[in-house]
Amino acid sequence: MLNIIFDMDGTLIDSEECICKAVNAIRKDRGLVPLTHSFIKESTHTPGLNCAQIFYELDSIAPSYKVGFEAYFEAAYKEAKLFEGVDCVLQKCKAQNCYLAIASNAPEESLEPILARLNILGYFSAVLGSKIGRESKPSPMMIELILQNAPFERSIFVGNGNKDRGAAQRAKIPYLHAKWGAESKSLKENEFNTALELWGLINRFLH
Repeated sequence: MLNIIFDMDGTLIDSEECICKAVNAIRKDRGLVPLTHSFIKESTHTPGLNCAQIFYELDSIAPSYKVGFEAYFEAAYKEAKLFEGVDCVLQKCKAQNCYLAIASNAPEESLEPILARLNILGYFSAVLGSKIGRESKPSPMMIELILQNAPFERSIFVGNGNKDRGAAQRAKIPYLHAKWGAESKSLKENEFNTALELWGLINRFLH
């Protein structure tokens, strides 16, 4: 069987616009001008950037740019939804006895409430996020911690950004890349734009 580790935001959950709104709400309350959503998204996916400094003009060593601003993000996530068909893919994975886990750069304590509200928490045997003492992606630390307790020899990681790709490469496991809404003709071999395509890619590793 197969261990499948998922990123959350932009991979399973259509939440990136919500994140952008939260960042700009914080900026507004700090007297800063809004940032474009494209810039915010690009920044969150770019390894090595201090997003707290970029977004809020703060010198912060917190493990996530969401730390200290949890109320803003909690409110914003109420608008987040699953990408169409994600719940069906998770059901199929469990029916094949796959081991499912989450590795997200969002604060760990925020993850389970979000997954529970969207009725998918029960699919996951491990839910890891950022916290003090744990390296965020593109470090492979979260993936490696999950795999220490995962039951199967084969593993894949499913994400949607350069940090996810880098973490999978460093952990030396195959990587699948979400490009929800992209044109099919533009997709590379390991990319998907629908839940059906995602399941097709996962299914290759099951046989």
